[in-house]
Amino acid sequence: MKKAKNTAIYIIIVMAVCICLAACSGQSIKAKSEVTESEIKIKKAYQILNEGMFVIEGTVTMSGDRIISCDINEINAMVIWGKFSNNNITKEEITKLGENNIQTALSQDNVGAPVDTPFAKYIQVGDVIFTAGVDSKGLIYYTSDKTGNVISYFKKSEDNIAWYIDQMRTGNYWFLIKTGDGFEKLDLASFYEDSTGGKLEKGKSQNKKSSKHWEGYLPNIRKIENFFMKNGFVKGEFKQDSDGVWAVADAVTGATISEFRGYVSRAA
Repeated sequence: MKKAKNTAIYIIIVMAVCICLAACSGQSIKAKSEVTESEIKIKKAYQILNEGMFVIEGTVTMSGDRIISCDINEINAMVIWGKFSNNNITKEEITKLGENNIQTALSQDNVGAPVDTPFAKYIQVGDVIFTAGVDSKGLIYYTSDKTGNVISYFKKSEDNIAWYIDQMRTGNYWFLIKTGDGFEKLDLASFYEDSTGGKLEKGKSQNKKSSKHWEGYLPNIRKIENFFMKNGFVKGEFKQDSDGVWAVADAVTGATISEFRGYVSRAA
């Protein structure tokens, strides 16, 4: 759990710095869209993290030089939702999928030594069909004729990440069952559930903000968002008080993660 929390805070801070640099410092960062109405501007930035396990969309709304809203969304990538154990896949669903549609590979998100883990061999996002493969280290990856290795595809352009997030947000993703020359879509029950098993729209179940990823996740996101709305991007020394709360210059972030300094330094 500690590793999961550290990773989550890292992701939140990386994206918050990224989008606030784009919005406040004038640094050139690709954005999917920028909508101007009078003094209001909306900017979006995208990033791939943790070797392709997650992608992030950060949105800031500006009024002049002031941030009036900040929204950070982290979406599971294919190596997460394609993994059986992350979906609580049922025996009935595994039987329906069939052994020819299962790929065993080492899991990237294991704590400790990687172990052989079953994944969906074929998946679909939007109108693109991806096939699982195993790299030289035994780790899973997904590829398609249109994109090549999806991680490399994400790295090429923020627009590619934006496409993926848009498809996930509208629920356009499935496991696939190969049938002759074609495929049959398979929706898992967990695609319509949060992490506690509660009902949730399919387009929200892979979004950590809405899927109840872990107990402290959403409060930490809100603290980071509110920090940047209040302070913008603050330049200055990092310091930690006796309670472990980090500040940048004199602006308190609310984050307590021990690796805060290293994470923000890497992001900047």
